[in-house]
Amino acid sequence: MELKKEREKLVRFAKKIYQRGFVTEISGNLSLRVREDLFLITPSGKSYEKLKASEILLLDMNGNIIEGIKKPSTETKLHIEIYKARQDVNAIIHAHSTHACVLAALEIPIPEILYEQREILGGEIRVSKYAPAGSETLAIEAVKALGYGKAVILSKHGTVSVGKDLREAYIVCELVERLSNI
Repeated sequence: MELKKEREKLVRFAKKIYQRGFVTEISGNLSLRVREDLFLITPSGKSYEKLKASEILLLDMNGNIIEGIKKPSTETKLHIEIYKARQDVNAIIHAHSTHACVLAALEIPIPEILYEQREILGGEIRVSKYAPAGSETLAIEAVKALGYGKAVILSKHGTVSVGKDLREAYIVCELVERLSNI
């Protein structure tokens, strides 16, 4: 599959979340569903500043690499479980923004505090039960806490923002950090 434009878009948003400080140089990850059974994902341990479209991997919903030579994100299971649970989700951003990570560390949810929160995010942002990074348990607990919302705080870890496309997932990510700051 070619998917050049989709890979380039994923790289653009990866660089954008890095520039905004929502991730450190190699933390977090992004993905984009390209078919019901396939998605693109950022590689593990690759600098966002130097990320190239050719390094984005294409995976199936079992985590098998269809295209790409790098190692996929350590949170691939998280992306897979969200895509399986939510047919309305086509893009996922897993971030480690400063203020949201404070809430994650303290396991504090974000109650509905601003009007756009219900409309854009679906209300309160819950905290998932703790599970080790990259684990199947983390993926399952994240899906449970996410429910039908647009974001979830991962206990002791970071956040996950979802959307119908990368732009919406980015807007959600940005709003989660703003609400966390407030």
